[in-house]
Formats: sequence, structure tokens, C-alpha cells
Amino acid sequence: MPCKNSGERIVLVTGAARGLGRAIVERFAIKGDIVLIADILETEGLKLEHNLNIKNCRTKFIYLDVTSQNDWEVSCQMIQDKYRKLDILVNNAAIMVRKPIANQSIEEWNATLAVNLTGPFLGAKHCQHLLSKSAYASIINISSTAGYLAHSDPSYTASKWALRGLTKTMAMEFIEHKIRVNSVHPATISTPLAAAAPKGHLEANRFAIPMGRESNPEEIANIVEFLASDKASFMTGSEIVADGGITSAGVAHMRAKYQAQITE
Repeated sequence: MPCKNSGERIVLVTGAARGLGRAIVERFAIKGDIVLIADILETEGLKLEHNLNIKNCRTKFIYLDVTSQNDWEVSCQMIQDKYRKLDILVNNAAIMVRKPIANQSIEEWNATLAVNLTGPFLGAKHCQHLLSKSAYASIINISSTAGYLAHSDPSYTASKWALRGLTKTMAMEFIEHKIRVNSVHPATISTPLAAAAPKGHLEANRFAIPMGRESNPEEIANIVEFLASDKASFMTGSEIVADGGITSAGVAHMRAKYQAQITE
């Protein structure tokens, strides 16, 4: 699908080279926005930029390690020099270490929190002055159902619970700058991150999710698009859960599914 090339918004997406980030980039780019593809995956990011720009999109890859204050400063200076403002920041970059507490090293713990929590903090901190120049500024933090439930990966769970709270603090602090801040909480998404899970992990998730499947990235990109739009103009500090019903299911749902299996 060719890009509309009619928008005026400047959009920065972290963790943008693949998976959910890629779907979000494509969604905004096709609408005609100028999209900055921020990632440490340079080869994949440049390929995405090329593939979209030959469709008349306006995208630019920028190397950005979200844990690096210097990278944020350099990126924001580039945005200031080239575009003078930023309209939408999507804090999507995340990593996961699937190990129990006893087996997880302090280095793995710190690395997960650095990407998943410090990254959005630095993004908001350094992009605030650019967002404040926008007439429709929005920050969308990609959290998880791990911000609602106890998952088996402790550092990931801790980071996503914390990001849920940080989103609300951002929302209250940035109201005076007319910057809306909201979070999205997906269950399992069909991405390379999910595909790297141990054997049986995805099957177990599908059993637990009432809808019986993981989401696709485009379904979550729909929500991000909505939160960035004027249709969500009265929403800040809000949480949107897109989980196929898993946070609502409870014991009764799982018991019914198990009983149905053993009586077949």
C-alpha cells in the first residue's frame, strides 16, 4: 500500500526495526506521518526505512540505544535541528530474560530494567521539550499483561509493573505541557520475541488466553494509532489492556477449560 504522504506529525518509535515496533512504524508511515525508526538493529532498521520509502513514505532510521542518555541527547538534537518538534513518542523497546529469581543474574536484572523502564524514562525526559511544541503531543508506553499479573520472568514483570506506574506519573507531570501519556498492555504478541520462548510456552499461553490465540502486531498497532489520535484527546494516564481476556479469566475459566479437556 502506498503512503499518503500528507501528514505533518513527527513520530519516534523505539525498538522499531521488527515485531510490534515495525507494525507501529508501518501504521504511522502509511498514514503519511514522518516516522523515526529508532533501534540498535541497524541492518533491519535501514532495510525497513528503504522498503517504506520506496512506497513514498517518509521514514528515517536512527541508531538509538534507549539505555544511553547520550544517544537520546544526540537523537533529540537531530529532531530539533531537522523538524523543530516531536508529536508522538512510542516507548516500545523491550527485552525479556526468562529465568526464575534464583537463576537470574544481577546483570540480567539490571539490563532488563534499563531497557524496559529506564528507556521510557529517558525518552520522556529528553523528548519533553520537543513534545511541548506540538499541538497534539502524545507518549504511548508499551507495557504488558505482565504489568497486571505475576509472570514467570521476574525482571520483565517488575519492569512492566513499574512502567505502568511511571506512565501515570508522566501523565500528571506533563499535563501542563499538553502532553498526553497512556500505556498499552498486550498479552502475547506474535513477534520474534515471542517466537524465542522455550518449547511449549506459546501453546500454554494459548490455552490460558480465553480467545485461544496470541495477538498479531497490527491489532496492537491499532490501539497505538488510536491513542495518538484526536479521538483519544481526553485520555491521559489511561491503560488499555489487549489480552484476549486473560486478565479477566480467573480460576473459573481455567477450571472449565481443564474439565472440558479431561471429559472429551
